[in-house]
Amino acid sequence: MNTPALTNTHLTITCVGAGRLGTTLCRLLQEQQSTISISIGQVLNNSLESSHRAVEFIGGGAAAKDSQQLKPADLWLISTPDDAIQEVSEALVQSGVLAPGNIVFHCSGSLSSKILRLPDDQCYRASVHPTHSFANPAKSVSTFPGSSCAVEGDEQAVKLLTLLFAAIGGKCFPLKSDKKGLYHAATVMACNNLVALLAMSKQMLAEADIDPAQQELILNPLIRQTVDNYLNNSDPADSLTGPVSRGDETTVATHLNALSSNPQWRGAYTVLGEVAVGLAQQQGFASSDDLKKISDLLAKAADQ
Repeated sequence: MNTPALTNTHLTITCVGAGRLGTTLCRLLQEQQSTISISIGQVLNNSLESSHRAVEFIGGGAAAKDSQQLKPADLWLISTPDDAIQEVSEALVQSGVLAPGNIVFHCSGSLSSKILRLPDDQCYRASVHPTHSFANPAKSVSTFPGSSCAVEGDEQAVKLLTLLFAAIGGKCFPLKSDKKGLYHAATVMACNNLVALLAMSKQMLAEADIDPAQQELILNPLIRQTVDNYLNNSDPADSLTGPVSRGDETTVATHLNALSSNPQWRGAYTVLGEVAVGLAQQQGFASSDDLKKISDLLAKAADQ
């Protein structure tokens, strides 16, 4: 396969679905100063007006009305919602604009490059997932450096994209395609589900008739101290405190009884409690017998 995208020192990138992520990345890639210079070819969004706004923010490129207006490029960034990625890749193939050696990549967190429907002998596939919130593109342009970027796909594409994303400050690491879903679930656990867990804690305090202002006074210092401890310890077990850590079966039983009227709270408590038992075993502060009693107690509660 001809590989101009891997050998040229100047490449053109076209973006389909230039929302907050796409516009930010295009602007950063255009401004990066690696051994490869990047220019923006075209931007294609759902509306021509949206495409023009993206081009204005990026500071380069031309707005395209539809896929039939697309011109050749070396790199193709599909930054649409996940459920449109496959359809867009198929539309690119049907338009006839792709050339051998082109690199087509997306930035989905959960989907691998295998979602891209491209001829194997024509283009290289990849995906790059930055762990960064692109809520405000103007801010993200300056805060993106330092963001971790999971890169997977065809070796040739991974090599070039790693170089380019490193040039804009990304901390790139390779990821196996079949591990993409697990990787993304882990990031959701640490981000979205952490927020859900903290919200659940506030719901419990509200049920205990504690007013909102006092809830903040109770939880905020605990949250800050816990996160600080976690970030300053390489092993999560070193940050575990509380009843499971000290093998306090009586307190755990009291908690389970208090949560008996709310299956959702009780379920979350038992699942996370079992994880805490595993960490406590690593710590070695509590006896094996006490931790076994807690584990049995949690398992029994989970079955009820």
